[in-house]
Amino acid sequence: MIQIYDTDVIFRKEWYGLKDINLKIEKGEFIFVTGPSGCGKTTLLRLMYMDLFPTKGEVIVAGFHSSSIKRKEIPLLRRKIGVIFQDFKLLQDRDAFDNVAFALQVTGAPKKQIKERVLKTLADVHLSHKRDSLPYHLSGGEQQRVSIARALVREPFILLADEPTGNVDPESTKEILALLKDINASGTAVIMATHELALVKRSPYRKIALKMGEVIEDTSDYLKEEIFLDKL
Repeated sequence: MIQIYDTDVIFRKEWYGLKDINLKIEKGEFIFVTGPSGCGKTTLLRLMYMDLFPTKGEVIVAGFHSSSIKRKEIPLLRRKIGVIFQDFKLLQDRDAFDNVAFALQVTGAPKKQIKERVLKTLADVHLSHKRDSLPYHLSGGEQQRVSIARALVREPFILLADEPTGNVDPESTKEILALLKDINASGTAVIMATHELALVKRSPYRKIALKMGEVIEDTSDYLKEEIFLDKL
């Protein structure tokens, strides 16, 4: 589903955002991308939705190749990918319903379909009662759930979450993580960048750790070994 081969991202001479990245991400995985600020977590996610292109190497997402994708094809790729940001990026003059609906309106979806899908998605993130609320009337956790609903309403098969708990309180962090786990359980791959190691340690999912733009740990090999041993 996502393949990254021998990939470097160089922002300036000798300044590597990412270096020698080789990753394969399968359908339906839940992955934590960890590491300190500035280690390359956001850069890695930007490669996956082709907001950024490698200086060297190849990124393949859902059959689209970074080396050959046309500009007009990028929106087609992004319709398959939901993205959640730390700072929510909500439209401040639109209520929760309209913020989520916007993701479908830009694709030209019919009004009836938009209403049905937005209402269902708001229910899925437990915000039906806040559909008419403007962002400044919502808590940080509620704003992030609107952001999640906006990412989910187009029914993506990959959800990229860039520090989704970075601006919310501990209780909201638990709620958001539980919601992401439920989304993953429904079949959507979730790739979550975070520097909150306590979250990662309590979860059984694959972890990719970055340091200074390089992968220093990928637990996928350990997980495969455990599955093999369980079958013996």
